[in-house]
Amino acid sequence: MLFTDAKWAESSDFRKAIAKPYQPWCCVGWTDEAVCFWVFPDHASNLAGELPDGLLVAGPHVLLDVIGQMAPTTFSVYVMQVGIEGRPVALQQVTGLWSQPGVNGLPPDYWYRTDEGDLVPCSRFQQHVPGDAPLELAFGPEGLGCSDADRVAV
Repeated sequence: MLFTDAKWAESSDFRKAIAKPYQPWCCVGWTDEAVCFWVFPDHASNLAGELPDGLLVAGPHVLLDVIGQMAPTTFSVYVMQVGIEGRPVALQQVTGLWSQPGVNGLPPDYWYRTDEGDLVPCSRFQQHVPGDAPLELAFGPEGLGCSDADRVAV
């Protein structure tokens, strides 16, 4: 979840004007309830300046919505990876996002893979990758959609 405070709003009228239609903020925070992703549109595909230079996105559902509005291969996705197994906090490129069907009508669980090969849950409430159900690729390095060839067992 992203949050901000009214006192963190941009005070410069000039910056407010150039940020339209967006609302400019000097600071935002987030919780680790769901992982936050950074989406960076390719500069060549954003020559009209319709998108900001980057988007901070809270959760996999919003990520899929945001990148669904972009052409494949015109963006890159990163995650601020909290230190895993004693490693320091680091910005890691996301190379794929997988979904796993929810049980008993619950929404699907999501997992992302980093450029270092780690498969990580998108929610702190998911403890580990279950080995009994396939994961379906939601997007990959080329921004591809799902296909049967993208199912993997873990």
